[in-house]
Amino acid sequence: MARRFKEARKKNNLKLTAAAKLLGVSQPTLSSWEAGRKSPTLDNLEKMAELYDVTTDYLLGREKTGTTAISLPLTQEKILISNGKPLWSSKYGWLLISASAQEYITATGERIPFDAAGKVIEVPERFAESNVPQSEPLTRSDVTLQTQVWVEPISPDSDLREQLRGWYQVKDRFVENEYGIKFSIDSYGAKWLAFKSNI
Repeated sequence: MARRFKEARKKNNLKLTAAAKLLGVSQPTLSSWEAGRKSPTLDNLEKMAELYDVTTDYLLGREKTGTTAISLPLTQEKILISNGKPLWSSKYGWLLISASAQEYITATGERIPFDAAGKVIEVPERFAESNVPQSEPLTRSDVTLQTQVWVEPISPDSDLREQLRGWYQVKDRFVENEYGIKFSIDSYGAKWLAFKSNI
């Protein structure tokens, strides 16, 4: 059980001192939980699960993954290619992405900047595949080392994104698909992102 506490903290890139502060416990207390010398109370276990965005069953070693199969934590890069999609925030509830304005729109119309919403997850329809790749985007230098990449355009137009996304061959200064559509390497990160594989 203790191994999962430390593993979940490290997956969230939290140092022991920062995690202890956010959980409202001392660093030695959290350290003793992670080492298996002591066990947290049920209340502290729930706080830990919420902070690390995993289930209590995951922390207790009862399940292999900490989140359900359809919930995907999103990075800022992935948010930019998900314009118009619904997301869930434990702080604000359901949100829609407005990539061009770099904000979320709540069900009541309130606009929340990306950095103020906290952790958000994508919840695709049941039995549907997510359109957002689960791997991290490649760096610009990594793109040039590939022969083929999966391209996700960055655009507020969902139809355009759907038409342009797909496999592209990597050339010298651009990537090109089988229809001759090209994206310049110079526009990487502003107009498109590349992945080793789709979903």
